[in-house]
Amino acid sequence: MKLFYRLVSQILILSMMLLPFSAQSGMIPTDQAIASAQDLANRDKVRDFVSHSDVVKQFEGLGLSSTTAHERVNAMTQEEINRIAGKIDSLPAGAASGWTWAAVVLVIGFIVYMVWYK
Repeated sequence: MKLFYRLVSQILILSMMLLPFSAQSGMIPTDQAIASAQDLANRDKVRDFVSHSDVVKQFEGLGLSSTTAHERVNAMTQEEINRIAGKIDSLPAGAASGWTWAAVVLVIGFIVYMVWYK
């Protein structure tokens, strides 16, 4: 058993002398840490947007598969991702076009007509 301990200790000493140990640590500024976290959040936001079913349907209508769209998002620079994420934030949520509002008004008008005059 003593021979085993001696052999292990010699191997450890030899490995410590031959293998380089280099570890660096340092402080990073808070704004740099926040920027990197924001960059990751923006990239995730664009990936999620591209994964929506209505967006996938639009891509397929244009002849682009969803895998190709994801590959293109992964190939974008961080500046492009940040610009697109900013545009996603400025899009109206659940916005309807003028035709949709016209159809809603017609349906409500028809229901009111059926209730009051029939």
